[in-house]
Amino acid sequence: MDDAQDRFKLNWYSEFRNKEIESEYRENEKTTNLKTVRALILLYGIIYALFAISDYVYYVQTSPFLVLLGFRSLALLVTLTGYYLAGKINNYSRILLVITFIEILICMIILIHLYVQGNNDSAMHFKSIMLLILAVFLIPNLWKNSMAASLIILTSYIIFSLIFVEQPQNPSINQMANFIGIGLAFCAFAIYGRERSQRRHYAAEKLMEHMIITDRLTGIYNRGRFEYILDLWIKNMRHYPFCLIFYDIDNFKKVNDVHGHSVGDQVLIECANIIKLHIRDTDIFARWGGEEFVVLFSGVKIDMGVELAERLRAAVEAHEFSKAGNVTISIGVVEYHKGETILDLVERADAKMYEAKRAGRNKVIGDYDNPPEAN
Repeated sequence: MDDAQDRFKLNWYSEFRNKEIESEYRENEKTTNLKTVRALILLYGIIYALFAISDYVYYVQTSPFLVLLGFRSLALLVTLTGYYLAGKINNYSRILLVITFIEILICMIILIHLYVQGNNDSAMHFKSIMLLILAVFLIPNLWKNSMAASLIILTSYIIFSLIFVEQPQNPSINQMANFIGIGLAFCAFAIYGRERSQRRHYAAEKLMEHMIITDRLTGIYNRGRFEYILDLWIKNMRHYPFCLIFYDIDNFKKVNDVHGHSVGDQVLIECANIIKLHIRDTDIFARWGGEEFVVLFSGVKIDMGVELAERLRAAVEAHEFSKAGNVTISIGVVEYHKGETILDLVERADAKMYEAKRAGRNKVIGDYDNPPEAN
């Protein structure tokens, strides 16, 4: 359990230290937030474009209105592009970078718009930039992306105001910048806390899921999860042909009696670790109960299943267990027959495992007596 908790620790950037977990979280966020992100960026562009109505009413001359209409249309085009790209890009981190770039680009359009417009109403400029920064923090994004975009927008506004805007007496450009900076700090603190809270909630859910589907001692799948996966394999047949191996640690009761249950638990852990090192990523490994374990080998027939099981048996036999010395396992191997139930398959594997026990232990026995039906 401690190892699982370590995988979900956060760094100072409010990201998971484990890159795999971070990637899984981003994909989860993509599923949850992508529609909202696309809708909000598009909505912002539409709202900005709709202000063309007030421009039309305010400006009597046609030429200034057409210039402003061009800028508003350009901003709308940028947001439409972002909306389209967000739906096409698969990597959610890249989607968020595109959104961040679009937010900065819209800021540049607004500043050019204000420059061409030639309006020295600094209060209006201030409101426009403040609303843009608020929009940046309202659109779901990574904390560092939102912060970077907001700082770039604020810096651009200050430089623009100092160079092109007539300096107002009250409030001054410095006062406006300070006000935006304070608002930016509060927004950054809020979104940083929100992101950490969301990730901690995600971690708590995943840890709970981990506890439900895994064996607490060995950290591999438990019986319930194994039966669920095996049922899926049988239903969709994507892994067919496949083999099931059922193995038991030989003389495990003697290990407990001689060395104690704590040593017995260590044997179970070490044995599981050996098996994990010698199976493929596509194989399924679980603790059935007590000292009994099961493995599903995907895409193999009985001959290959027996060969793979023999490798596992040899690896356990060759291992020097920390306190129990040499330990062996007995394995039964069966190939799935179309039409079989989970119970039928497990019972056949269990029978072959006990046959290996009766044959002297530390053996692999495959079920060659009941070949699967021909396709």
